[in-house]
Amino acid sequence: MPLVNLKIIEQLISMPESQLECFENNNKITAQILIPHYIASLRQFYGEKLLPNIEVVKHRSGIGFTMQHFGLKIRFAKPVSLNLHDKNMDLSEICKRLITLFGTVIIENAYLPDSIRDIGHKNRFPHLNFHRDRNESQPTPYSLYTRNPFDPTQAEPRTSSTLFIPNIVAYLQCMKEHSYDQINTKGIKSHYNIFHQQDMTEVINKIMLEHSWNLPEGIGEISMLDNRTMLHASYQKNGVPGYRIGVRYLG
Repeated sequence: MPLVNLKIIEQLISMPESQLECFENNNKITAQILIPHYIASLRQFYGEKLLPNIEVVKHRSGIGFTMQHFGLKIRFAKPVSLNLHDKNMDLSEICKRLITLFGTVIIENAYLPDSIRDIGHKNRFPHLNFHRDRNESQPTPYSLYTRNPFDPTQAEPRTSSTLFIPNIVAYLQCMKEHSYDQINTKGIKSHYNIFHQQDMTEVINKIMLEHSWNLPEGIGEISMLDNRTMLHASYQKNGVPGYRIGVRYLG
């Protein structure tokens, strides 16, 4: 089954605060932009002093940034198998397009088919250590994370979540925290220890995305990103790390 019709995405971009529905194979698909008008959200949080203009910040940081809206959630009413990549570990073109547009894509009530379901490994990310899985020299820049509903452990809701931010937000947060040693050279770093003193309710779903992995028992979940533009970390709300999620790297 296809992930989503791109015409729906075009409509969604034209009215980013809406939630759109369509039907494929008698399955209702709901699509929603998670943080519309993202630069405005960043400016509201960081203020004019740190973010006078996005072009100024891009120049100062040496970090690229192109997103208008951050995060796309796609939810299926009925459980569905999605063939998001091939056996050569190449991500589908529609997934790449959605990642380019929205940075991170979160899919609910979906799982990978038998032929590719058990590829990859399982991992648990460090708490609030925002990092990337791959660097520019590696041929597989995309990460795809899974909660497999057929796995006895992953069938249960998870106790910790995954957070996502664009690279430029790590720079802005370091500036806000006066953590200048983490940004003493221009460009993207492999990891940042940030937000540890932050009230996370002020930033989650405002300047960062959260994949909670906490849908009811037996529901599959997937998220994906491009490590060239995004960082991710675990968030242990109650100090509990949660089980390891599925991880695979794709070209």
